[in-house]
Amino acid sequence: MSIPNIITTIRFLMVPIYPIVYCSGIENAKIIALFVFIFAMVLDVVDGFIARKFNMITTIGKMLDPAADKCMVITVVATLVSDGILNKMFLYFVLAKELVMIFSGTFIYKKEKIVIPANFFGKLATFLTFWLLVDAMSVGMFIDIFMIIVVVSMACAFVTYCINFVYLKVNQVSDNNSQGAKL
Repeated sequence: MSIPNIITTIRFLMVPIYPIVYCSGIENAKIIALFVFIFAMVLDVVDGFIARKFNMITTIGKMLDPAADKCMVITVVATLVSDGILNKMFLYFVLAKELVMIFSGTFIYKKEKIVIPANFFGKLATFLTFWLLVDAMSVGMFIDIFMIIVVVSMACAFVTYCINFVYLKVNQVSDNNSQGAKL
C-alpha cells in the first residue's frame, strides 16, 4: 500500500472520530471536532501532494481519496444540521449529489474501467465546502449565502464530471476504432 493510500485510510478512520468528539459533551468538544475536521482536510492535501510529487497515483487512490472526503463532509454536514447550524435541505442536496457521484463512479469503473479524475470545479467545490464548514463551526457568518455558493459550485462540478465522462467515453471508442483500423 502506498503512502498516500495509507494517509487516505487514516482519513477514513477519522470520520467516526469527528462525531464522537462533536457529540461527546466534553469541554470544547466542538472546537476539538473542528480541529479533527481541519486535520483530515490537511491530510487530504498532503496525500494528494505526495501522490503527484512522487508519482504514487493509483487507481484505488483515485477512488478512495474522494470517498474519504465525501464521508467526512457528509458526517460534518449532518452534525451541523442536527445542531440547527446548517439547513436540512443542504444536507439533502449534499447526500443526493455525493451518493449519485459514488454510485455512478463505481458503476462507470466496473462497466467501463474509467476513473473520472478530479477537475477544477470538483476541487473548487471541495475547497468552498471546507470553508463553509469551518465557518459554520467557528465564526458562523454569511452561512446561507455560503451554502448557495457551495451548491452552485457542486452543481458545476457534477456537470463537468458528466461532460468529462462523455469526453473520455468518446475518446475510448475512437481509440478502439483506430486500433481496429490498424489491424
